[in-house]
Amino acid sequence: MCGQDLEAEAPRVFGDDFPWHLGVFDVHNHIGELAPLAERIPKMRARGVAIMATRTQDQPLIAKIAESYGLKDAGQLSAADATTTVVPGFGRHPWFSHELYEDSVESPTFSPPETEDGLEEAKMAHYRAVLTPPPDDPAFVADLPTPEPLSGFISATRDRLMSHPLAIVGEVGLDRPFRLARQWEPGAKAARALAHPDRTTGGRGRRPLSRHNVGMAHQKVVLLAQLRLAGEMGRAVSVHGVQVHGVLFDLLVGCWKGHERRGKTSRRRRQQQGPGTPSAATARASSAEGKEALPYPPRICLHSFSGKAEAVRQYLNPRFPATMFFSFSKSNNMRDEAGRAKMEDALGTVPDDRVLVESDIHEAGDRMDGDLEDTYRAVCAFKGWTLEEGVGRIARNYRHFIFGEDGEEAS
Repeated sequence: MCGQDLEAEAPRVFGDDFPWHLGVFDVHNHIGELAPLAERIPKMRARGVAIMATRTQDQPLIAKIAESYGLKDAGQLSAADATTTVVPGFGRHPWFSHELYEDSVESPTFSPPETEDGLEEAKMAHYRAVLTPPPDDPAFVADLPTPEPLSGFISATRDRLMSHPLAIVGEVGLDRPFRLARQWEPGAKAARALAHPDRTTGGRGRRPLSRHNVGMAHQKVVLLAQLRLAGEMGRAVSVHGVQVHGVLFDLLVGCWKGHERRGKTSRRRRQQQGPGTPSAATARASSAEGKEALPYPPRICLHSFSGKAEAVRQYLNPRFPATMFFSFSKSNNMRDEAGRAKMEDALGTVPDDRVLVESDIHEAGDRMDGDLEDTYRAVCAFKGWTLEEGVGRIARNYRHFIFGEDGEEAS
């Protein structure tokens, strides 16, 4: 997630040799951070952009953008249609997971006080439970939002997914090194709002960072709830992971435990167990539409993937039931030679039908198109694809990720 203010850049000059007409797609960006710039979307060269939500403040903005420019059906992605379309993503980024509390447990970390007088004490109890190290500065905690129940967030997200049948769940995930911003200095928050009226509220706002982050246990609770929702709704998920490759892998494996695809050994074991033994398939619940509601998402994209080849191979186990995709961005994977080397190492193992491209920035328009073109060119060069071949492949992968195995619309 790109959260810093943008620096002024020279206008992008586009050549004539890039095959935009074949359909270029951005699988992960944050246009909701600068929602007023969404009016640029219809004028973009990219055929489709998937916009990720991150926190409370940007969910309704992205829904509003989708109402104006949202993808209505798979046919809109055809090469004959030159209109840029939006796929909304609704989710809670790990950087903002502390703003939720698990209200289904016997002893929640936050208990809404009966009077306003007890609010700061209740907030302190919650944030001391979910932040590491536990904060002890009342001013820091007072500046943090009143926690929301996780069940309420999941319910609201379910409603948004139902209102947008092609929406995905994102951005979600885990992040080990990030830190919360320090509290606002007196008057600074209002001053920033005046100086940057187009900015969506609730972000860092250029504040220096504190020493506190969200404990991994709490991040997992929030992520798992969203993965279960994606499974229930049959939606794809865009996943953030920074310095958590092993932790994230173990968590995802746990989601689909008991639902692994069967090989010869598994079939032999089932035959030995006999017909009276319930299988994972018969144990699956059914959704309201009559389709299987699974405890894991059917399709997962590891966005701006920063792992190496061995990490890719872990996810390609043929027994894993979720289809894994790996997306790459100029802003994250091509910052320096070390990042580009890791990207190329991973791309050498990522199957051709699992590669996606993203911008992960929040300025719709030429800068986003430019970043996409640069990333497409880099991926195609390493894969040995012509630009036409690579753009066509990634377009098919985008459709697979959003719509499913057969290009069908999500439920």
